[in-house]
Amino acid sequence: MEKTLTTTLKNILIVIAIILAMVISFFLGRASVNAPEAQPAPEKQQSAEAEPSQAATESPQYADSQEKPEILELLRAQPRRVNGDPRAMGKVDAPVVMVAYEDFSCPMCTVFFTNVYPQLKPLVDEGKLRIEFHDLTIFPNYGSDKAARGARAAANQGKFWEYTETAYHLAGAGNHPTYDDAKVLEIAQTIGITDLDKFEADYNAPETTASVKEETDHAMMNIGITGTPFFIVNDAVISGAQPVDYFRNTIARQLELAG
Repeated sequence: MEKTLTTTLKNILIVIAIILAMVISFFLGRASVNAPEAQPAPEKQQSAEAEPSQAATESPQYADSQEKPEILELLRAQPRRVNGDPRAMGKVDAPVVMVAYEDFSCPMCTVFFTNVYPQLKPLVDEGKLRIEFHDLTIFPNYGSDKAARGARAAANQGKFWEYTETAYHLAGAGNHPTYDDAKVLEIAQTIGITDLDKFEADYNAPETTASVKEETDHAMMNIGITGTPFFIVNDAVISGAQPVDYFRNTIARQLELAG
């Protein structure tokens, strides 16, 4: 009798262990693309007494490619690669495309655009990298949807990147930048939009509002992104305003894989 109870108990424990393993695997799989809003990676302060083995166990210095076929299929479907896309910079056939999901009121997006983005532009000029901007307006209570509409109106006059760079430059560090109609118009005037009547018409057009919402919904519902900034770099993903070397190393790795 005692032996039977022991065997039964062991079987129960085995079943519980299997169920826990399945649950953990499920959530780890989701975490690979459904990343929360990330903070910049803290600088690692290595003790002078640290052993070499400790350095070997530090976090990798780049984001490696995703491995699951279904995730790779999803990532590879996101770049637009459209000639003349006003919200993209770089050759349409560049070997690496970085799809950037941004919110104009996101403090970490401000960090990326002021600290990292300018240092990636040389890779664009060299034909190695293409950057495509995608809206993910998670802070509409700060007017980021208005800023996104303004960016699209500026794009219609060939000044998307001037608008975007100026908006993030004016944002300031550490706060959620707030936008209203007057602020958006101020940015347009600052970057030298020549046809302000057209700008305001495009800014207020229902189709502009709809396109911002459609892109945001796609990022959230179809890809599962819940925080900004978020980047797809060919087959790798980066969440948050990571240090510039992390971006450079990830791009270099994807260049290597692209041949």
